[in-house]
Amino acid sequence: MTLTRFLITRKPLALTIFALSAAVGLVAAFVNVGGNPNALQISVASTHVLLDTPAPSITQRRAPPRAVDGLTKRGQLYVEIVASPPVLDRVARRMGIPSDQLGAVSRVTGDLPHTLTEPDSETRAAEIRNTRYPYRLELQARPDVPVIDIYSQAPTTDGAERLADAAVSGLRDYLRSLAAAQRFSEPAPVRLRQLALARGGVVNSKAGPAIAFLSFVVFFAITCSILLLVVSRRMRRLKGHAAPQPERMRRPAGRPALDDWPHTKRLLPWTFALFLVVLWLVPFYEIQLKLSLPIDLTFDRLVLPFVAGTWILALIAGGAMAPRLRFNRIHLAVGIFVGCAFLSVVLDARYLNQTLEIDQSLKRLPLLVTYVSLFLVASTAVRRSEVRAFMNYTLVLAVICAVGVVWEYRFKVNPFYNFSDALLPGIFSVGATDAAGIDAIGRRVVRGPAAVPLETVAMLTMALPIGLVFCMHAKEWRDRILYGLAVCLVLAATLATFRKTALLAPLSVGATLMYFRRRELLKLAPLGLVLLVVIHILSPGALGATGSQLDANRLGVPTISDRAIDYDAVRPDIWTHLMFGRGWGTYNLVDYRTLDSEILQRLIEMGIVGLIAYLAMGFAVVGVARRTIARRDPQWAPLALIGAAAAVSFVVASTLFDILSFPHATYIFLYMSGLVAVVVTGADERDDEHASVDERSRHALRQHPRHPPSRTVKRAASSGRAGR
Repeated sequence: MTLTRFLITRKPLALTIFALSAAVGLVAAFVNVGGNPNALQISVASTHVLLDTPAPSITQRRAPPRAVDGLTKRGQLYVEIVASPPVLDRVARRMGIPSDQLGAVSRVTGDLPHTLTEPDSETRAAEIRNTRYPYRLELQARPDVPVIDIYSQAPTTDGAERLADAAVSGLRDYLRSLAAAQRFSEPAPVRLRQLALARGGVVNSKAGPAIAFLSFVVFFAITCSILLLVVSRRMRRLKGHAAPQPERMRRPAGRPALDDWPHTKRLLPWTFALFLVVLWLVPFYEIQLKLSLPIDLTFDRLVLPFVAGTWILALIAGGAMAPRLRFNRIHLAVGIFVGCAFLSVVLDARYLNQTLEIDQSLKRLPLLVTYVSLFLVASTAVRRSEVRAFMNYTLVLAVICAVGVVWEYRFKVNPFYNFSDALLPGIFSVGATDAAGIDAIGRRVVRGPAAVPLETVAMLTMALPIGLVFCMHAKEWRDRILYGLAVCLVLAATLATFRKTALLAPLSVGATLMYFRRRELLKLAPLGLVLLVVIHILSPGALGATGSQLDANRLGVPTISDRAIDYDAVRPDIWTHLMFGRGWGTYNLVDYRTLDSEILQRLIEMGIVGLIAYLAMGFAVVGVARRTIARRDPQWAPLALIGAAAAVSFVVASTLFDILSFPHATYIFLYMSGLVAVVVTGADERDDEHASVDERSRHALRQHPRHPPSRTVKRAASSGRAGR
């Protein structure tokens, strides 16, 4: 009896579960908004100050460029002065509020490298402390004109406007007192001219209802999932102890065998296959509609709804071609990760509302849902007998992608961007790319269909084990040559990106295969010599240039030193929200720091719990696939081994760059995890069937010890042992 049928037949239990979950969700929503959604409203205001000279003004005469440049450079100095305690004390007195309720942040806007403006641990700690204040100021000087922009935040609109005006008055008071203390009799060389009185308004009028709704949905889903898991485990125990009837000794036959992809007329696997073409060959992250919409609709978000819609229609239609809802530890790991992501936002919703970052998180959560939807489609719509075909299909797409990357490396032309721009209609805009560009440390920027070269490395590395594993298990020389050639092309394209990850990530794949299949991998030793020759022919100079970056004398480049600094600089964010983080998608790399590690990103946004859940997805794929790999079944063990190696490479890539910020690699990891879930679930179901047959046989013998077992029982027991 399935869980769905059990809940249908036990309607009081189902209603109790849903009612209890709804009650928990309502309590969470009430607590998170403090009983009054309007109390979460925050107002902001802004004003602008011109740094001018005494009469005549620079706007009334033709001032020399040197004078304007001098005033512009003074802008950053005055911004720092306003954020200092003496000026803030004067502003607080004008506002009539305690000084410990007012904070200020000054932004560096000068023409400096971004790495020099990123906050260190002390600066970031001061910024976090300022976010706790109900009254806040943010100041920045324009880099090209002598103007200071002042932004204020307060519980009310009137308070925000008065605070912005008080900041200008407080700066004037401080400059006058400083001039008097130093006995300056001449007029001030710089005059502050406020261009207009501050104007503001409420910026988060919908934050309260949004937080309440999100809190209800998250806690309802978590409570309902936990209760359903408890019921499911209880069902399995009852099913295992129940005495079966003789006519139910064998498991009933499943759905009839139908044509498998690609020899099928089913629409769902074909839509899934079409989306894989988009993943591997289209730079969809740089393709958008030329329309003004509330959200950014990249090309993948236009294609994926057709796949999801086909999946829903097939599920509603039912029958033999409907998606099959499977469940194992991979699904559990993905579900826990998604739950932790939503929970991190809900638990810190009031703090994120105070920092005006709740909207940013609410926009990023749907992106996470789109990622997981592809995993759901892959793990339910693909049959077990179709997984090998989709793995080969993935390898073909990866080889085409590799050919395009090598072409870009050799001829400095990106075919993915050019073909997309030529083939798509005019309603789409394709971002520009410079195939001959150079990064900050002098490396070529070879990105393929991805947004950055590192993402291309992660994509190709997850396809690498397909060629290696199938080459190990190929029985004919023709297949070995084709798979070996595919491996050579993928590695040549990976090294053509000139990234150190292009060496480290493939090594993780090789280490995984070595762990599970030492002898088989040693048979591919001759392929290593062929690899060196082919890589040199396809991507001349790439191997040497990439390997030289691991030289000890070249490890002090910014791409490595910045990573080392990040570990100390993010300590305040980690300790402030240690367990569940500051919220999914709320760490803005532009405002804070550019983190080159998904591990740090997850630790900051989701805390220790979220980081464990993130790593558990990759480990779950390896752990679940290990049983199938150990059986050495020639049909299913290679597929499980491919998934395990791809998962390890994904985890390794996560330590080297922020991989979830780029959709190509994330989509590929999730759909390959879904395919592995299909393979291992079929094996687990077969083992459960044989175990249940043995259990029923033993139960029949215990019930009738004096009578010999029937032929049906003997036949069932023997078939169960033979299946093992």
